[in-house]
Amino acid sequence: MARQELLTNGRIGKPFHPYRDNKNLIIAAGWAPWWLNAAEGSPDWKNRTPIFSAYTLDDSLTQQLSTPWGTHEAGLWQQVPSVAGNQYELSVEGQAWSSEDASPGSQLEASNVNLQVGIDPTGGLDPTSPLIVWSEAAQPLSHWETVRAQAEAEASIITIFVKSAPNLPKRLQSIFWRNAFLRPIGRHKRGVNIVGLGDTHIALEPEQPKPGEPITAVISASREHKYTDLIVMRPDNTQGQVTARGRTLDDERFVWRYEFSTDMDGLYDIRFVGDFGARLLALRLLQVARNVQLVPSDSARMSYRRVYVLLPPTASQKWMLAAVRGGYDGRFTIGFSADDAGIGNLENRHVLAVNPHHWPEVLTASWFQQHYPGVKFTPVVANQPEDLEAWLKNWTGLD
Repeated sequence: MARQELLTNGRIGKPFHPYRDNKNLIIAAGWAPWWLNAAEGSPDWKNRTPIFSAYTLDDSLTQQLSTPWGTHEAGLWQQVPSVAGNQYELSVEGQAWSSEDASPGSQLEASNVNLQVGIDPTGGLDPTSPLIVWSEAAQPLSHWETVRAQAEAEASIITIFVKSAPNLPKRLQSIFWRNAFLRPIGRHKRGVNIVGLGDTHIALEPEQPKPGEPITAVISASREHKYTDLIVMRPDNTQGQVTARGRTLDDERFVWRYEFSTDMDGLYDIRFVGDFGARLLALRLLQVARNVQLVPSDSARMSYRRVYVLLPPTASQKWMLAAVRGGYDGRFTIGFSADDAGIGNLENRHVLAVNPHHWPEVLTASWFQQHYPGVKFTPVVANQPEDLEAWLKNWTGLD
């Protein structure tokens, strides 16, 4: 199974675009630039604003920051959805050219370049914040080196940073970044609904679509956001097509409308973003499932209804106990096997799949339709065991 991608454009490669229409800031999509300005009275070579550009290195376009004859303290950032308490490890490959010679890769009288990566566990955007957990400084002169940092999330959004800070001005002063990867350590949970700054949230119409149904996304916020987009990631981790329907001002709230379609079963990741995906403004997860036609059978010893509460492999004992308490009145069957949940020649089988996105491969109605035709599939997304218990107690039966 391929590793789980949490970053947008983790390659830090194409496509590139002028950040906020500035041609000196050519940035890889999904990322945004940052830099510190020189202090008053500093020499003119110190802390210059870098030129951000795309550069072909090792036959691939990479992100470059350059300050010839000067130094800088600068880099890139990206916000990522998280869940408080999750541990994350960030790794990024970096390379630097620093030399009094203009030849690419030269190290004549090179300066220390001090490459670092960091994680702000609170989702802040201040690169000088004391909350950022930074890696040790690396000096990868004329070769690629992987730099790593690890932190525990304290909010529903974390921010990752890459940083370079050469000590001395050099004729050739260039930094290159590529292949960023953010991985959860241990169990990975996902937030279902993230409301961003300015009470920014996503409403979907309809809320429980079937595959093929068109979806209208309505984003509402108390503040105006600029350079915005809606990104829809399909269950197969490819990006869906989105049509923008404009922005309006409704009773002192800004409202954006978009349309997209759901052409397959599974979990859709819907993000309202700014700055070509770097800034996370709001997030919704949407489960799409088709209604399965029940296949009657007369061969079972008895015809009865079986409701199976299917827990994911990540579920702890607390989740098991919550399922038992929530399903006691209905005498539900509880287990961890998708095959046990679907098997049987009963005319009325209903699987309540708890957090299907926590399986190595997301469980969907189409999987049961293929392997166990006739099963009624209902995804249940819960953030904590108490939510699951309450939902099961209030569940009224077959739809």
